[in-house]
Amino acid sequence: MHNDTPTGVRLRRATTDDAALLSRLGARLFEQTFAAANTADDMAAYLAQTFHADAQAAELADDRCRVWFAEDDAGEPMGYVMLWRDSRTESVDAKHPAEIQRIYVDRPYHGRGVANVMMRACTVQAREWSCDVLWLAVWQRNPRAIAFYEKCGLRRVGVKTFQLGSDLQHDYVMAQNL
Repeated sequence: MHNDTPTGVRLRRATTDDAALLSRLGARLFEQTFAAANTADDMAAYLAQTFHADAQAAELADDRCRVWFAEDDAGEPMGYVMLWRDSRTESVDAKHPAEIQRIYVDRPYHGRGVANVMMRACTVQAREWSCDVLWLAVWQRNPRAIAFYEKCGLRRVGVKTFQLGSDLQHDYVMAQNL
C-alpha cells in the first residue's frame, strides 16, 4: 500500500483526556494566526470564550465531533483539525454535511504537508459518516488559507459572519461535494 503521508507527520485522534492540550494548542494557534490583524481585547475575549478546557472537553465528548492532532516523531503537536458531522450553514446545500470547523498548523511546520494530511483525514471521516458535502468557513482576509482550500477542491459558495470579541467579521463559506 502506498503511503503519501509526509515523513515525520502522524495523526492521532484526540480523546476527552486531551481537553487541556486542545485548549492550550487551540488558543495558541488561533492567536498565532490572527492576533496581528485584530485588537488585543477582541482576541482575549474570543480566546477566553472559545478555548477553555471545559468547552474543549464537551466538544471532544460529542459523537458528532472528531479531532486529530498532527504530531511529529517525538509526539509534539504540529497542528490540529476539528470536524463536525451535520453542521449546517445557509449557503451549503447538503443532506448530510460535515464542517471542518478548525484546522491549524503551527507556523514552523507550514509548507511541510501537515495540512494536507489533516484534510485527507477529514475527507475520509466525512465519507465514513456518509456525508455528501465537506465545508468550512474561512476569513476573507486569509488569502493563504483560501488558496490552500481551493487547491484541495473546495469552492466559494457563500458568506457568513464570525464574531471575534466586539468585531463582526466576514468569512467565505467554501464547500465540495463528496
